[in-house]
This record gives sequence, C-alpha cells and structure tokens, in this order.
Amino acid sequence: MVPTSTYRLQLNLDFSLTDAAVIVPYLAALGVSHLYLSPVLEAAPGSTHGYDVVEHGQINPELGGTGGLRRLTAACRKAGLGIVVDVVPNHMSVTPAAANAAWWSVLREGPDSPYATWFDIDWAAPDNPGRVLVPILGAGLADCLAAGEISVEQDTEGAWVVVYYDHVLPTAPGTADPDDVAATLDAQYYRLCWWRVAASELNYRRFFDITTLAGLRQEEPDVFAATHRLLIEQVRAGTFEGLRIDHPDGLADPEGYLRRLADASGGVWTVVEKILENDEDLPETWACDGTTGYEGIARLTRLFLDPVAGHPLAALYQEITRADPDYEAEARAAKLDVLAGVLQPEVDRLTALALGEAREARADLTRTGLREALCEVLAAFDVYRAYIRPDGTPSLEARGHVVRACEQARSYLPGRSTEVDLIEDLALSGPPEFVTRFQQTCGPVMAKGIEDTAFYRYSRLIALNEVGGDPARFPAFTTGHPRSAVTEFHEANLTVQRNWPLTMTTLSTHDTKRSEDVRARLAVLSEDPRGWAEVAGRLVRLGERHRDTEQGWPDRSTAYFLLQTLVGAWPLSTERATQYMVKAVREAKVYTSWTDQDPAYEAALTNYIESVLEDEEFLAVLTGYVATLVELGRQNSLAQKLLQLTVPGVPDVYQGQELWDLSLVDPDNRRPVNYGDRTKLLAELGAEPGADTGGPRRPPLLDDSGAAKLLVVARTLRTRREHPEWFGDRATYRPLWASGSAAENVVAFARSESVVTVVPRLVLGLRRGGGWRDTTIPLPEGRWTDVLTGRKHDGGTAYVLRLLRDFPVSLLVRS
Repeated sequence: MVPTSTYRLQLNLDFSLTDAAVIVPYLAALGVSHLYLSPVLEAAPGSTHGYDVVEHGQINPELGGTGGLRRLTAACRKAGLGIVVDVVPNHMSVTPAAANAAWWSVLREGPDSPYATWFDIDWAAPDNPGRVLVPILGAGLADCLAAGEISVEQDTEGAWVVVYYDHVLPTAPGTADPDDVAATLDAQYYRLCWWRVAASELNYRRFFDITTLAGLRQEEPDVFAATHRLLIEQVRAGTFEGLRIDHPDGLADPEGYLRRLADASGGVWTVVEKILENDEDLPETWACDGTTGYEGIARLTRLFLDPVAGHPLAALYQEITRADPDYEAEARAAKLDVLAGVLQPEVDRLTALALGEAREARADLTRTGLREALCEVLAAFDVYRAYIRPDGTPSLEARGHVVRACEQARSYLPGRSTEVDLIEDLALSGPPEFVTRFQQTCGPVMAKGIEDTAFYRYSRLIALNEVGGDPARFPAFTTGHPRSAVTEFHEANLTVQRNWPLTMTTLSTHDTKRSEDVRARLAVLSEDPRGWAEVAGRLVRLGERHRDTEQGWPDRSTAYFLLQTLVGAWPLSTERATQYMVKAVREAKVYTSWTDQDPAYEAALTNYIESVLEDEEFLAVLTGYVATLVELGRQNSLAQKLLQLTVPGVPDVYQGQELWDLSLVDPDNRRPVNYGDRTKLLAELGAEPGADTGGPRRPPLLDDSGAAKLLVVARTLRTRREHPEWFGDRATYRPLWASGSAAENVVAFARSESVVTVVPRLVLGLRRGGGWRDTTIPLPEGRWTDVLTGRKHDGGTAYVLRLLRDFPVSLLVRS
C-alpha cells in the first residue's frame, strides 16, 4: 500500500524497535499511515544511526532483533499502520573488522576470498599491490611496533589474530608469528598503517571521505542477492511496505540497481535519497516513485524569502565579514580544497586511469596536468552526477552536464585545454571503469565541497544553506510581476503531480543543517534587512570585547555565522551552541578541521561563545530582536508545514517536528523526543477533522506549547488518510490566484477540487502593509469547512481576511 504520509523515526540503543512499538497508538492518532524507520539491519556495535551495516542477514540485535521487529509489526497492524524502511546499498562498515564477516574474509584471504568481488578494491594500486589499506593506527607503523602496541595473539577459538588496542584483524593461514609481529604484518593481504596514510593511498571506494565505510559493488548479482535477501523477504511477507534508498549516486549503476530492486520487491513504493540541484530532473528511467524531498525544502524556503533582500543581505555579509559575497567563487574554492585534501585518493585513481589512456594514445600529457584538469572539471560540476551508462549513448542532459563542466574548466585553465579535452572524452565515452568512477566521484565532491564545507563558510543567509539548496539563489524578482516566486512554486508542483506524484516531501530530515522552524524564523530576516543590519552590527561590536584580540579569533565570518545561528535557534544553551559551532568550523576547514584540529582556535571560539552568552548587554540586544521574530517565524512555520503536507507527493514528518523544534544539524536534531507530552497535547486538541458540530472551536494560540503546529499536522494527516484519492497519483492540482492589494502575500491551491490550502507568505511585509484588506481568492463552488477551525465558507470569491481570521493558515474541505 502506498503511504498517505510517513513519520521518520531514528532508531538507536536508546530508542529501539520495542520503544517504537510503544508510540504506535500516538502516531496512529496523529494521522500517519506508515512508520518510516532508519536502517534496521545489524550495524557496527554502538551505532547511533544504522548506516554502518555489518551484516545484511540479521535485524540489528541492539535495536531488538527479529523479536523487536515482530512486536513493532504487530503493533502497527493492530493500529492500521505500515512500515517503510531505510536501505543502505552503497557501503558497509569495516570497523570493527571482526563484526563484518565479508570484510574479515577479504583481509584474511585477499583476492582469493569469495567476498573479494563485494568491495571496490584496487588490488593493483601501485602503493599497495595485492593488499588493501587498513588505516587505523594512531601513529606510524614503526612507532606503534616500537611501542609494543601491536601484537599477534590467539583468540578464544584458537585462531591467530593481530591485535591493536580494540582492533582485531585476521591473519592469513600459516603466516602468524607471535615473536615477529613485523614479519607477520608483511605477510598479510592488508597493509596496517597510520590513519593519515588514507588521505593519499587508500585503495578502496568508500562513502564520501569515511574510510570505515567501504563501498559495495551492487552491480554484481551475487552481492545484490546477498545484501537484499532479508529485506526482500520482509517485503514479501508484508512487514515492509516501502523502501527508502540511501545514496544511490554512489553505486556504479543506479538505474540498473533500481530496476533489479523493483523486480525483486514487486515494485513496492520506493523513494531515493537523490539530491536534485536547482532545476535538475530525476531520471525518468529510474524504477522508483521519486526522491526523499530535498528539492522541495529548497523550493519552500525560497517561497518565504523577500526577493528584494538579496543585495542588501549580500552587502551586509561583506561589510561584517569582509569576505567576497560571490558564492560561486566560494563554492569552487571549497571543492578544490576537498579534492586536494580528503578526496585525494579518488582523484589519484582517476588521474592514473586518464594517464593510462593518454599513454596508449601516445599523447604527451603529464600526470600533473591531467590532475589539474580533472580537479577543475570535477569542481565545475553543479550536480551530484551525470548518468552515463558505459554501454550506451549519453542522454542530452547527461552530456550537457559534462560539456558545461569542461567548458568552465577550460576558462580557468586555458593552458590545459588538451587535458580537459581528454577528460571530457573519457567521461562521455571512455573505458567503463573511468566513466563509472568519474561519476562516483562527482557526488562526494558536491557533498564534501558544498554541503560540508562551503555551507559553513558562506553566510549571507544561512536559511538557504541546506542540502539541495543554493545559497546564491534568492527568489526571482521582476518589477511588475510580484507573483514570480509563487508562480515558480505552482509550476513546480504541477510538474511533480504530472511526473512524480508519489515522491516524498519533507521539511526536516536526520541530515538537514537546521530544522524547518529555524529556517522559517531566519526567513523573516529577508523581510527586515535594515533592521537586521542594525542589530547584527550592534551584536558584532558588543562581541568584539570577547574576541582573542591577539589572534583576531574567532574570525568575522564565524562570528556572523554564530549570530544567525543564535537568532534562528534561540533559546539554546551554551553547551549546544558551542558543540554546534565547533562542528561548524571543523566542517569549514579554514582554521581547524576534523583531521587537523587547532585547539587554540577552538578554545578561542568556545571562550567567545561562553562570554557573549554571559554578556547581559549582548543578550539584551539578541533576545530583544528575537522576540520580534518569534510569532512571525511561527506563522512561516505553519504556512510551510501546511504546504508541505498538501502539495503533490507523500509527506514525511521527521521525529518531533509536529511541535516547534529549533534543532541544528546532527547530533542536535537526533535528541530524544518526548512522546508523552505530545500524546497528551494531541488528546487535548480534540476530535477528528470536521467533527465539531457545535460551531467553530477556538484553535490554539501560537504559544510555546506547539499546539498550533500539532493541530496543523494532525488534522492534515488525518484528512489525507481519510481521503487518499484527493492527494494520490490520480489527484489534481490547481493554483488559486489571489487578487487585491496583498495578492503577493497569499499562496492557495485546490487538490482534486475537494480540498483547498490557503497560507500567508512574507508575513512581516503583510503586517507593515496593513494586512489583507481587499485581498481575495476564487474558491471552487460549493460549501467548505475549515478543518483547523470548524468555520464554514461559501465557494466563489472569498476574502482572505475572513478565511484566516481565526488562525494563520486554512485547510478547507468540501462540506
């Protein structure tokens, strides 16, 4: 059964499958049709997320195992709910090695292991021929040997193993010599080394830059069969009614994988974690129902930004940070940084392949020149991947991505045009290995260069710095056409309903940089660029007395990033603010990073945060300004939430987001959720939609309880569950264009001519402009009931002032 809506749960040691079963009655009352679970297969011991799978044939014992899944399934069936599960096909955890039987076999038997074809290992790598790199040592191998930190011992079953603190590794048969550890290591199919060696010599594909997550070769039928057997069994048994596919862009052949999965699963509802950039389309040939919704987040964020603020906010950013407001330049620099750093092994492997082709063609091209050209081409890619099958002709769209990237690379490297020409030819029609690996590298460059670097360096308005978003892309503004942002929104929804009506929609995920409510509040800054400039300037000046004046730390860019974070997420504790900002500056990789931490810089930053949050004058300015944004931000939150729940697609609610939630990036957004309070508050909201027969019932205020948001979520999800035909693949979507003095401030549409959504936008401008006044929308004919307030309305020309008199948003259904 296709979900009418989903609710995402992050499972871990502290919230198991059994714990999930306990809250099923609450989720059923909330109105969802399906639980959407994080990965449930056995993960590395102590995993907090489940994306580090070590055994595909077992439900994670730490989550409750098969018994826990059975209890959850029973609870869901009793409540009439289904289950959607997260699938991780791209990689497995290889730490600890003993937990992953397949990896253990590869380390013990090398290329002769029956699992050698599972992992994407370059056994011919010049630095480690015939051996796989195991970069787990805290220092150089010689130093670790001299310190006696590595030993050869027998395990509890009598097998000889190599032991390094908590790490245990196998030995090839007949090679163990406990009296000569160095000789034992020399005889293995793996090379034990310092963790920093991975930065230049890693010889297996991994998930982005995480060496503990080794890439899987799902293009091999036996690998697919072994890693999906249990999941498919659960689908056929009816336990899982939907699949969410993690990071398909890492696979050699995403299209082939999805086709094989659809055949095996019987075409169960499936969505993919595919990041679509700007106006990029999901390949029509993919056997899935759509994406996990990041493009929708970007679309909704832009809808609530005032387009005229783009330039003044850029000027303010430049004034405060003294940085170049050109985001494209920042993004290119960030990509080149990660290509020269954390992604060096991937670049080296592609460079070697390109050099081999050049030598075969007798072209006098150098390794250095090809590497420079390759890095510029990869940095010029503005999408996560161009889908080119080695056995076919590239589509016009795929070819366009490659050609445009190469044209841009030539503009930056005019002296390397010959090298870029070769890269272009190889990427489009070269040997299968190059074509595939080139595409598998594009994704990590985007993810690490943009999401995990540029988004933490550039801060014109951090509400735009979101997965699938573009910090440079403010909504279009054309004089005389105030509806341009609304037009873009409606056109996109019509396209989704036509092409991907069952795609997932969302506003928050376990990977979003900040929660939907933080972004909604920050969007108000775009309506108040002058006021924000004045407040930001005062806060910067007040913070000056807490900076490390000798070093100038924290730098101005970090200080401004912090200011926006405080405004968006206030109130938050000093501990949360510090933890988040330390992560942010490490991701930015300017003064400190995860691999090369600068304790002095981080200490200066921590001291600055602690000091400003104890500074009464600073706090007075901060809290005073935030107080002016809270209600406006909550109006934005309700508006974007109702839109997300009613536009074409299947809406997901991330755990806890049915109330106000001012969370930041993980692990902040994975904190425990208080379902007891939510259950009580939901019961207090009362009956099902349309059940109020005694006239309008006063809706909750936009107070701190979050009841207002819970009302919107619950009533809308229940409406969807009771009338799936209004929202499904055969439903219709029709924009309702407003007229009047505040027409640009309203977004309205009808679904299947049976339910109408009406929400405000640019609410500060609306207030300053005198409110709705003569603004109207054309309601379809008939009699309508607002399920959020119980009020009745007649079809025809309807005044928005009347529709939104009792509550900031309106959901109308035919009486």
